[in-house]
Amino acid sequence: DELRFSTAPLYRELNSMASDRAIATVGRAIVGLMKDHCRADLARGADFELYGPQNFDNPMGYGVSLMLYRIAINASPRNRPPRMTATGNKMRPSLPLDLHYLLTVWASAVDTQHLMLGWAMRFLEDRGVLPAGVLNAYDAEPDTFGAGEGVELICDPLGLQDYLQIWDKLKTRMPLSVSYVARMVLLDSKLPMSAPAPVRTRDSSAGEGVVP
Repeated sequence: DELRFSTAPLYRELNSMASDRAIATVGRAIVGLMKDHCRADLARGADFELYGPQNFDNPMGYGVSLMLYRIAINASPRNRPPRMTATGNKMRPSLPLDLHYLLTVWASAVDTQHLMLGWAMRFLEDRGVLPAGVLNAYDAEPDTFGAGEGVELICDPLGLQDYLQIWDKLKTRMPLSVSYVARMVLLDSKLPMSAPAPVRTRDSSAGEGVVP
């Protein structure tokens, strides 16, 4: 069951827009894709769910969970230009976010954990970029992401110290996990840029009293 997405550089049409639903949509899409395309021998009886810290107190018996544990502002394009709409209006710049996830496999048998994790990592690596059509397919709103938008999903392993700190907070046994980041999730603003008022008079008093 092949499902391949383009790994070409992302581009955005001028009037494309990711609404404030984008964070929720990305998580649903990742979980939904794994559920819909899980290898047949692993899919039987498996659950694929979004988790929060509270879910680790009573986790699933078998399957894959995805927990959003950190959100960061992508610093590389922080000073973004205004977004231009199709009608030429200037809107406030988009907010570029990186979403950090912890993917955890659950199973009573260790070899099953290893098989599921191997499949999940290979599957997500093959996706590369999640295009708007795929992301929107897992959301109740069909246009959360605009045409031409996409989200890059990459494996971003945690350092041992960070990994141990997360599990110390969750207060549970350490199941097999790996971390991912969904890069450049752009939350577009609906507010127009406020243009400065035009200069109507000249104030020449600023230079008065200055001795050359």
